This record gives sequence, structure tokens and C-alpha cells, in this order.
Amino acid sequence: MQEMQNLLKIIEKLRAPDGCPWDKIQTHDSIRGHLLEEAAEFLDAVDAKNYPNMCEELGDLLMHILLHSQMAKEQGNFDFSDVVKELSSKLVRRHPHVFGQAKVNNADDVVKIWSDVKSTEKKSRPKSENFWENLPRELSALRKARDAAKHLSDETLSQIEGEPQSDEMRCGKELFDAVKKCRALGVEPEGALRDYLVFLRKKTDAEFAKSLEKKSAKTRDDCAK
Repeated sequence: MQEMQNLLKIIEKLRAPDGCPWDKIQTHDSIRGHLLEEAAEFLDAVDAKNYPNMCEELGDLLMHILLHSQMAKEQGNFDFSDVVKELSSKLVRRHPHVFGQAKVNNADDVVKIWSDVKSTEKKSRPKSENFWENLPRELSALRKARDAAKHLSDETLSQIEGEPQSDEMRCGKELFDAVKKCRALGVEPEGALRDYLVFLRKKTDAEFAKSLEKKSAKTRDDCAK
């Protein structure tokens, strides 16, 4: 669509020799931290159900995708059209129940198909047999715990010798056990914790506001004396 073509031209112009002094010197490495920040800001907008902010933050995330694509294009590795083609192919491949003849009865069947296709795809890629080595370094601890709970059986966990010796490790074990429970219930632990924090804030904001008002009133009274 025309808007996307215009956006691609804007990104290309920003990276051009006569473009933006900041944009044209960036690399894949230099802006990776910004991507995490933009993703966090989008999640904040989702938590707040702030749709105008969600729209804005999605735009910021898209900007990063386009910047990385433009950098790769300049290096002769790939461009945005390759990203789109790869995603389109992947979505069709992983949804044979929509674009093919496969049959599903519920969401669990869909998850199994997705996992089976994904597993087949990864056979052609250099992946370690040790699942720990395949986890992104920047993945949150809760998400890493979720994957660990998926790959480590109760039997394997029961064979681990020794008990955590510090308060930090004991708390960590309790958190991991909670993540295991989430997985057993089909609950995403990161989302569950975020949802509860949103709930907690809504319930405590009023009390916090009252406390600030009392402090403000006391300050006014002290000043009037």
C-alpha cells in the first residue's frame, strides 16, 4: 500500500548520506536496547487499555523493524520485502488448518500443529540439543522459567541434588514453582503477573492519592502557623 511505500522511503532517506546524523550512524547493535524500551512502552499501553498510545507505540516498533531491514539491505543481507515474504510463508506453513487440509477441534490442536511445524523447520537450522543454549539472552527470567518448566520433567527436577542455600535462591525456587503451576493451568506467567500488578495498582491508587492529599493538607497547615 502507498503509506508503507512512503514509510520505506522515509527510512531510506533517514539513513542516506544526507539524512539524519543520528539515524545514519546506527547499527543493529546500537539500537537493540531501544527496541526493548519500545516493546515495554507498548506493553504499558496494553495494560492501560490506551488505544491511542498502543497505535503510537506499534508505530515505534515498526520503525525499528524498518530500520533493521534498511541496515540489512545496505549490507546486502535482506530487505523489508524479504521479511514480509518470510513471515507470509511462515504463517501459511504453520496454519495448515486454515490454508490447507488439516483439521482442528480446539486451540490446543492449533498449538500442537504450530509446535510440530516449528519443530520440523528447526531441524534444518543449527540448534543445540540443550534448550538452554537456544533461549535469547535478553529473554525475561519469567519466560526462561516457563521454557525450563516445559523442557524439564518432574523426574529430572526431583533428581537435582541439594537445596537452595540463600534467601535469593529459595525465593527463586518458589517463583519457578509458581511458573510451573501457571504452565499447568495454561497461563502465561509474564502476562499473569502484569495483569495482577495492573489490578493491584487500580486498587491502591485511590489510597495513595488520599495519602498525598493528607500530606499536602498538613504542609498547608504547617505553613499557615
